[in-house]
Parts: sequence; structure tokens; C-alpha cells
Amino acid sequence: MKNSKYSQGPVALPMGAEEALRAVRDPLLKRDVVSLGYVRGLTASGSRVRFTLRLPSPASPHGDALAAQCREALLALDDVDEVDIETAWEVPRLPALESQTTPAALAQVKQIVAVASGKGGVGKSTVAVNLAFACARAGARVGILDVDVYGPSVPAMLGLRDHSLAGGQQGVLEPVEAHGLKVMMGFLTTSETPLVWRGPIASQLVQQFLGSVAWGELDYLFVDLPPGTGDIQLTLTQAVPLSGAIIVTTPQEVAYTIAEKGLRMFQQVKVPILGIVENMAYYHCPECGHNDPIFREGGGTAASQKLDIPLLARIPLNSSIAAAMDAGEPIAEGEIGDAFAALAGEAMARSSATALGEALNPAAPQELAVVAGGAVQVKWRDGAEQIIPAHTLRSECPCAGCVDEFSGEKLLQPGQIPADITVASSASVGRYAVRLDFSDGHNSGIFEFARLRTIGDAAADAAAFEV
Repeated sequence: MKNSKYSQGPVALPMGAEEALRAVRDPLLKRDVVSLGYVRGLTASGSRVRFTLRLPSPASPHGDALAAQCREALLALDDVDEVDIETAWEVPRLPALESQTTPAALAQVKQIVAVASGKGGVGKSTVAVNLAFACARAGARVGILDVDVYGPSVPAMLGLRDHSLAGGQQGVLEPVEAHGLKVMMGFLTTSETPLVWRGPIASQLVQQFLGSVAWGELDYLFVDLPPGTGDIQLTLTQAVPLSGAIIVTTPQEVAYTIAEKGLRMFQQVKVPILGIVENMAYYHCPECGHNDPIFREGGGTAASQKLDIPLLARIPLNSSIAAAMDAGEPIAEGEIGDAFAALAGEAMARSSATALGEALNPAAPQELAVVAGGAVQVKWRDGAEQIIPAHTLRSECPCAGCVDEFSGEKLLQPGQIPADITVASSASVGRYAVRLDFSDGHNSGIFEFARLRTIGDAAADAAAFEV
């Protein structure tokens, strides 16, 4: 029989309480809620157990289920009659953003998520705006950066057509605030003055907005990309670490097959795909209630199944969306509002899962720095520490000038490397690699972290053998 008496103040936890909670696992990370740090302030008073379940995102689609599983696990113990669970949330920062090469303007931004599409006309910006707005309504601090420099539409969708950029101190730009969002970009042009820029100039602008905007404290920064897989997309993925990308498509085959190409581009540069959004999935007739798949159906589902990537949402086609966007008012209520709210919960949960997963990944560097003598010191998250000589790194450069990209044969000969070569500086490449600048002027090699670990292990083995 369970003890129903209550003592004054906290007492020792019932036998097996923490072990019971370790049986409850986050469905995205596949790890228990205790090791993930979700369980905070676990105390007992008699046969009553209390704790805070601190989730990594607001509006979590898994929060209620996790709380119910925790309660059930604790009530199964002999000495527990009641369980009080307070639910809270705190968004974790993507560890890769802690790099010294992350622009100072992003110092208080926790996660960056790209919203992309393979082709234009699929409603990518509409999804980005309403997704960001739904996240803000859920309580998150949210910014949105429109880097579709050739056809920016985010400002109009947020009622900011007549706004211009405001400069702060030392050339820092101040984002415009609207509907609870911090907004940047799209204020450089009007319909009478379109931008005609080559790719490199547009890419420089993207880097400027990443490094020269006073974003302040943000839980999520959403980046609305132009369609396709051009210079701007590559610039973004190499300039800052992304928590992930969301791919927007429509149901017809031509749209989702092109979307696959954009998706694979992100996979190639090691950006996690949070999921697919199928926009304009169907038209819901308000008169008879019939759902008509105007643009055919199943495209998002087919892409999701083929690529083993979650389908985050199916957004219906509705005239209210166009009316709201033309009026500069994101959608909060009704069927469309509910669809975007559900999408926001999924997107934030998966983005935060990426951040937590990276923090728990021993194969990623915790710290990387150029040390005395021009070598590179790497401290890995599994506790390993390596100092890799510059000569070793230069000889293992993976760029096309040093290694034949088809045969894999080394083109760089040992005699071509100066004996006194050093690493002058390093720069993060997204969240998956580092670029090194050598004293001989070479700087085109991108060392993925897995490759860097292998080089470091080999260098350590060689040094041990010499000793």
C-alpha cells in the first residue's frame, strides 16, 4: 500500500524516482529526459513528487505526452501518490554559434533556420512570415531576415512597405519591429527601382546583414532565401552555422522534384533538414466542406517518404492568406492560423533538437584555435585534445588544387610545402567544417570535422610512434 502521509518540507526522493524518469525518452533525440536536462528541481514531500519539466522549445508538440509519461512512470512507484509537474521551456543555443568566428551581431541569437524552396511561386515567403509570427505568438523571441534580394516580399507581408533601414552606432543597422518580430532586408528597393546585382555582390550583402544588424536576444532567426541553389544559399551556409533548413514545396510533381535539388544542396553542406512544408495542399470549400487538390496531391508526402524527411505541415489554399499578406497582417486564427501554429511547434522542436544533439555529439569540436608555432589545437566534446602541426594540415588539404577531385590522387607534393609553414587563421564553415589560412597564402581547403579528427588521430599516432 502506498504511504498517504505527508511530511513537512522536502524529504528524500522515493526509491527509484530518477531511474523511473530515465525510462521517458524524447521522441526526436531518443534520449531520456534526465540526461537531456529536462528534469529540474526534483523534490518530494511525503508521497508527493514535484519537478519542473523544462523543454527546449515553446509549444512543443511532445510536451504533454512527455509530462504524461513522466507522471505515469512516477505513479508506478510504491511510495508515490501524487505528481506535480510544472512545464517550462528554454531554447538552447546551437553550440557551433559559440565559435569565435561567429559575427558579434549574432552573439545573442540562439538558432538560425533557413526557409528555402527549389523554385519560385510556391509560397515560401508566405510560409516564412507566418511561421515566424506563429513562433513569436508561442512566446519565442523571433527575427526574420529576407535575403531574397532580387524579389523581397517579407516587408510587404508584414506591413512595412514604406520603412527604410535605420543606422545605429558605428554602422550597425537596427532591425524594424513588426507583429512581435525583428525584421531586416527588403528595404533597399521599390517596384520602380529593382536591384540588378551579380551573385558576388548579393552574397556580400548577405554577409553584411548577418554581421551588421543589431539583432539582440533572439531564440530563432528565420532566413527567407531566394528560390534555387545559388550564391546566396551557399554564402549563408558557409557564413554561419544553421540549426536546419525547412523546404517549401507545392503538391505537383514539377515542384517537389525541383525542391529535392534544393534539399540535397543543404544535405551536401551538412545542414540538417528539419522537414518539408507542402503549401497550397488543397482548397477547402467553405460552402460544402469538400477538399479539392487543385495542384494535385501527395507531392510533399512523396518527397518526405522518398528522402526519409518529416512532412511538417500541409497548408491549405485559401483566399484569406492572400488577403492577409496584401494587408501586411500575418494569420493568427482559423484553420490557417492553426496550421501555422502546429508548424511552428514542430519547427522549433526540431531546431532545438538539432542544437541539443550537436551539444551531445562527441564528434564535433568544442574549441578550435591557432596556437603558438602556427599549429591548430582542437578540443573535442568527448574530452580528446589534439595539437595538429601546420605542415600536416597543409599536406592533407582536400581542395581541388591539392587533390584530383575525380581520382582522389594527391596533386600537392611534399616538397612544395615550406618547412616553416604555419596556420595564420581559421574560419568556421557553417556548422560542419573549418577553413584554414596558411602562411604560404593557401586558403581554399575546407576541412570537415570528421576529416580533421582523422588527421589529428593520425598525427597523434605518428608522434607517439616517434617517441
